[in-house]
Amino acid sequence: MKKKILLTLVFGFGFGMIGLKAQVTTINLDLITGQINGGLPLPAEDEFYIRGAIPEKIEMVKLIIYPSKRTEKAGHTYFWKAPFGYKDISYQVFMTDPLRSNSDYHMEFGYYQKAGADQILEVRNLIHQNIKTYLSTVTTIKRGGIKFSESDEVLINNLSLIVNQGAFYFELPNGQSFPGFSDITRAKLEQRGKLKMGKAKFNVIGLTKNDNARAAYADEYIKDLENILFSEIDQFLSPNMLVRVDEKVFQNYPTEKLANSLPINVGYGAISLSKGLADQEFVMSPYAGFSFPLGNRTFAKFMNNMSISTGFFLSGDMKNQLDEKISGPVLDRPVYVGLGYNFFRFIRLNAGGTFITTEQPNGTNQNSFQPFVGLSAEFNIWLGIGSKKR
Repeated sequence: MKKKILLTLVFGFGFGMIGLKAQVTTINLDLITGQINGGLPLPAEDEFYIRGAIPEKIEMVKLIIYPSKRTEKAGHTYFWKAPFGYKDISYQVFMTDPLRSNSDYHMEFGYYQKAGADQILEVRNLIHQNIKTYLSTVTTIKRGGIKFSESDEVLINNLSLIVNQGAFYFELPNGQSFPGFSDITRAKLEQRGKLKMGKAKFNVIGLTKNDNARAAYADEYIKDLENILFSEIDQFLSPNMLVRVDEKVFQNYPTEKLANSLPINVGYGAISLSKGLADQEFVMSPYAGFSFPLGNRTFAKFMNNMSISTGFFLSGDMKNQLDEKISGPVLDRPVYVGLGYNFFRFIRLNAGGTFITTEQPNGTNQNSFQPFVGLSAEFNIWLGIGSKKR
């Protein structure tokens, strides 16, 4: 009866705690004071909102955030876009990827408004000119054909890089980046391998005696290639493009330092007894112990749910079928060690082995290591100074 009451209290309290869900934190970015979260560290290991005022005519806010000691590729990009047909006085970005505790981050806020037609035309012309210069640099005309000093794949990558660098301060309203060049461009690049420069004079219309047939033929091919490239670039740099007009950068901004915790397990388990007995049997008892998670729940949920657990059984009157007392090495109690898996962030299933001592009637003790399985509730004891959000 006491065992049933213990289990009811422990697990009932645990499931009650599961129902309590903390409200999502919101922090503010003040462009006037230049402070975020009032100068306090950013929330760690939890989702949160960043809210800020919107300057006039701003239609999109872009946030890039990544660990200060790493590159932008290791971070995340978030967008906020003004609702169509409405004027908002503030924006709100939901940080769905939690930040690590006690770490520094680079944050870059970009503010975008609708680009003017002259701005789009200017960036188009700049990119066109850079591509022309690049192609003239890598192109060689030989008797065997038109040769590029780089492979088609490298050429495509470099052309895309020219576009991305040239349009660095421009964004589409949906936040999509330049998708790269199409299969039409790739087909045109592959076509040059089939061109026969020996027949150049028959392939160029309007060629005079003073013309260099190979150069004219190559120039026609390059112009066709450029037209395809420029068409795809102009399609990307559409009239609804947005341009960055302001930015706010925070370097090496810290996150809050969270306190470490030690999980305590209280539960009920069964030890399998079989050695020296005709039939296998189980002895049962409440147990208590510690768990050592194999990962951080926020960033490695499966591994954090796994743990190495150890502790001891609480009952002092366990006996087997032969009426032999079952004790152990700690306070005459069996000691267990094993693996645990956490369900619902509160219930832990443990399985492993138990060091037991069987006290026989002739006064001798027999030590053995027997399997066990148990179900427990888990509580955290907070260690050190810091926030207790874990």
